[in-house]
Amino acid sequence: MTDFCFDIKPLFPEAIIKVSSDLLPQNFSGKRFMCADVTLKMAEIIDRMGQLSATAQDLINPVTTAQRLEKSDNQTVYLMADGKEGANGVVVGLLKVGTKDLYLYDETGQVHKVQRAPAVLDFYVHESRQRCGLGKELFEAMLAEEKWTPSKLSVDRPSQKLILFMARHYGLVRTIPQANHFVLYEGYFHGVSPSMPLLQATKSVPAILAAGSESQHTSAMTFHVGEANYRKRRLQDPQQQSCSTTDLLSSRCNSDCSMAEIIQGSRARGTNASHAADGQISGTNVRHT
Repeated sequence: MTDFCFDIKPLFPEAIIKVSSDLLPQNFSGKRFMCADVTLKMAEIIDRMGQLSATAQDLINPVTTAQRLEKSDNQTVYLMADGKEGANGVVVGLLKVGTKDLYLYDETGQVHKVQRAPAVLDFYVHESRQRCGLGKELFEAMLAEEKWTPSKLSVDRPSQKLILFMARHYGLVRTIPQANHFVLYEGYFHGVSPSMPLLQATKSVPAILAAGSESQHTSAMTFHVGEANYRKRRLQDPQQQSCSTTDLLSSRCNSDCSMAEIIQGSRARGTNASHAADGQISGTNVRHT
């Protein structure tokens, strides 16, 4: 749990609050002269929790900072606190979500231009409060507020613990390989029509990856410098291996392999990954989220 030198209880009228680019709790009703003080305190909370999340995930730089949130009109941070702990209360969890315009592949290799795709960008529960159901409570509060469903979420570079969290609580195991750094789960495209024609097997992988157009490249560049910090080390979880296009290429395909073939190959891996995840979940507690 994370405590501060100021009383956080006035900032948390409820256990879970929603904070946007103005750095004010949703439905904040204080007077104008109070706003500056509240935003300074909220910025300190967000920066501290973002740094703890980065440390827990072994990231070089934090994904979540107050400065980044201020500059983003399509991102939201959910914070969870325990006002009964200590004199000032403590903050115990953070969940950052937003929307992204992405080119995404479905299970058959068809390309979809998805505007304002719901995305999970950062998720952390303090180590002292893990395995208490708080991660599920925080995640469910976000889903209810945003009116999203778990299978329709894109997840930016999920940690191994977040992958296990999604499998354990929502039964999401099998992933769809992407050319960017997001993870999608099977069922994401149910009821969605493709915006581009089926990619032919005669096309090479470089040509397929280029089909996302310049917008995909621009978006990918944004991930490098923004939300998708490269991890210091790649996690070797089976599900993450199954959603890595590079790993699939090196283990199964040559330079003439199509995205459809990549996805077909990943299905076999997905079955094995599902069994592996079941074994891990039954013997491992989801400590991160």
